[in-house]
Amino acid sequence: SNAPARAASAAAPPQADADGTPPPVYATRLPPPLTLHYEIGAGDAPRLATLQWTPGEDAYTLQLLEAGPAAAGRHSQGTLDAHGVAPERYTESRRGRELRAANFRRDAGVISFSGPAQQHALLPGAQDRLSWIVQLAGILGANPALATPGATLQMLVAGTRGDAEVWEFRAQGFDVVDQPDGHTTRALKLQREPRRLYDTQVQVWADPAQHWLPLRLRLTLRASGQAIDWRLRAAAPP
Repeated sequence: SNAPARAASAAAPPQADADGTPPPVYATRLPPPLTLHYEIGAGDAPRLATLQWTPGEDAYTLQLLEAGPAAAGRHSQGTLDAHGVAPERYTESRRGRELRAANFRRDAGVISFSGPAQQHALLPGAQDRLSWIVQLAGILGANPALATPGATLQMLVAGTRGDAEVWEFRAQGFDVVDQPDGHTTRALKLQREPRRLYDTQVQVWADPAQHWLPLRLRLTLRASGQAIDWRLRAAAPP
């Protein structure tokens, strides 16, 4: 179909490379339904957060709920298609009130936003700032060769502030990760290198024993140097 190409002429086309090549699409083996409990924080006072992944026959919901006074939440919902997770709507909320949203409008071939007026071409395999975690796990689950050090994978990731960027992850090999309960686990480290000064650096330690979901995740805002760590405390069926 040439619908994405038509949409790209009307919307800003996010590009993987200087020549405009879109990111590849991958086979996926998505995780089963799971509830993951993380400590999330910067510094000495981590917050507890619950990531709940609920796939159905052909649709899914995914939510991250943080405990504490801010009671922040993120919610992604959509369908499951030939390329894996296919978001339709992604929202960020605080104290139960929706603040911002990104809409993946497959009928129009664009990603639009509740606030900013810009639109981006909706490319196959595109993800939001929460669903990429599950999509990454699904890609690694179906493509063992991508765990080889130096292997790369790419996906378009959209936030709620009018942003949509191709994230490229590079496999760094297996690391021993210390867990909050004192155990150690070997996990595959992947790194997303920012392309511009204000991009987010992303480091993921994906656990093959946990369907390649993150044992640890570290997001660093390069402009400020602030880093936010996620550390898995427990995982269980929902």
